[in-house]
Amino acid sequence: MRREKTSVSQEDYLKAIWEMLEENQTPISARLAEELQVTPPAVTAALKRMTRDGHVRVDRNGQIALTQKGRKFAEYLAMRHQLAELLLTDVIGLSWAKAHDEAERLEHAISPEVEALLIKRFGDKKSCPHGVPMRGGVAMLRKQGAVLLADLRAKDSGEILCVYEKDAQFLEFLEGLHLRPATTVNVLKREYDETMTLRVDGKRIHLGKPATTRIWVRKLA
Repeated sequence: MRREKTSVSQEDYLKAIWEMLEENQTPISARLAEELQVTPPAVTAALKRMTRDGHVRVDRNGQIALTQKGRKFAEYLAMRHQLAELLLTDVIGLSWAKAHDEAERLEHAISPEVEALLIKRFGDKKSCPHGVPMRGGVAMLRKQGAVLLADLRAKDSGEILCVYEKDAQFLEFLEGLHLRPATTVNVLKREYDETMTLRVDGKRIHLGKPATTRIWVRKLA
């Protein structure tokens, strides 16, 4: 796909809107300002530019939607981000906990030539290091029947498919517990406060709701 002439900030906005929609959040200006750490006037100006360029629509209630053009471009940007993550983890050996933040910086500097080589190198990969599908994002997991770990009940088992990637400390926490994509977890107990006791690799661990709502799993029979 030919890369459009758009500013880095517009790329960040488009990808942030797409990610919110993927996570079943309603994109509005306030959330964008918080996510991208910019001022509300900066969001307003960016939305005007993206509306003019045909990437987004903003309704009378302030809810932001991607146009078909905007969604296609946002998915392309997400793929570039994932290629950057794979380069960092699979080739350079960077920790998966640091890959997202580093890829955020690197993805904007990838030339079309390097992009083509990365696609050739990682074309057979189905997901990024955090388990997000290379095409379709988290929404694709939901279509395939994935559920949050928080939705499992006592005596259920699940295979981890994907974890929330935008919090390096959370990823380091999971690493310490050996919780990564392809890991099988068995739910031993659920407490009233929704804390879960799990068995992972023969060990018991405890996870609270802030963690279990950030892990997608495939429920096993």
